[in-house]
Parts: sequence; structure tokens; C-alpha cells
Amino acid sequence: MKHTPQELLNSFIENRNRTDVDTLNTKMTPRLIAFDEQKQSVKLGFPIREWQLNPLNNIHGGIIATAADSTMGCLPYIFSEGHDGPTIQMSLNYVAPAAAGDELIVEAAVDHLGHRISQTHCTVYSRDTGRVVATAHASFLVSGKSAD
Repeated sequence: MKHTPQELLNSFIENRNRTDVDTLNTKMTPRLIAFDEQKQSVKLGFPIREWQLNPLNNIHGGIIATAADSTMGCLPYIFSEGHDGPTIQMSLNYVAPAAAGDELIVEAAVDHLGHRISQTHCTVYSRDTGRVVATAHASFLVSGKSAD
């Protein structure tokens, strides 16, 4: 059964919000803010919680990287008919801190959607300040395994 990109995105978000699975991805609890199928872009929000802070009381860089990776990674999945694959390269530049109680807003888009490799980019913002927190780009292997 072929699924639409919107259906695959909804499934992706639902799986990342499961309460019966205790993984970093499910603890991130993303919410969908916007989706543009024509532009092959998505915007997700990730709440910043106390457990995600570094010793300076700012969000840990690994959490920012996870939010960026997860958001960019959903794009090849939803635009490749549910064919999931791993991140094979990611470059991230940290720009500014964000604190607990804020929310990371991650805007990601497809640069290239290939049969074997896809490339994406994103910008991570602070919801409260509007400042850019980080920028990233990544490549994903598109596997032959479908979500069905």
C-alpha cells in the first residue's frame, strides 16, 4: 500500500511520541508546526527540558544535533515512500544557546532526493528569542526497506 508524504510524516511524528518506548528519540517529543509538500520542507518543535541541559544550563549540543538529525531525517523517509535509511554524514554549526522552557524550532528542507542518497539542510531557532541556535546539513542513505 502506497502512503502519501503527509501520512508518512504523521506516522513519523506518532512514532517519535510513543510513551511505551524509552529512547532518546521518543524523549524528544517533537510536534509538527508546518509541512510543505511542494517545497519538500517541514518545521518541527522540540521542547527543551531540564534533563537536556549542559553544566552551563543551556541545551546540550547533542540534543540540538538529535533534533536537527531527526527533522532532516524524516524528509528522505516521507519523500521516498517510507524507505528509511541512516544518516551517513552530518555537519552542524552551533550559533547561540537556548534554555530550559524554550522550544527548538527546526526548519528542514530537501536539497537532493536521490535513489540511493538524499541531502538535506536545516536551521534551528529558539522559539522564545527567534535567534538562530544552529545550522546543519546532512546526507542519508535511502535503503530499500519500506515502512510497510
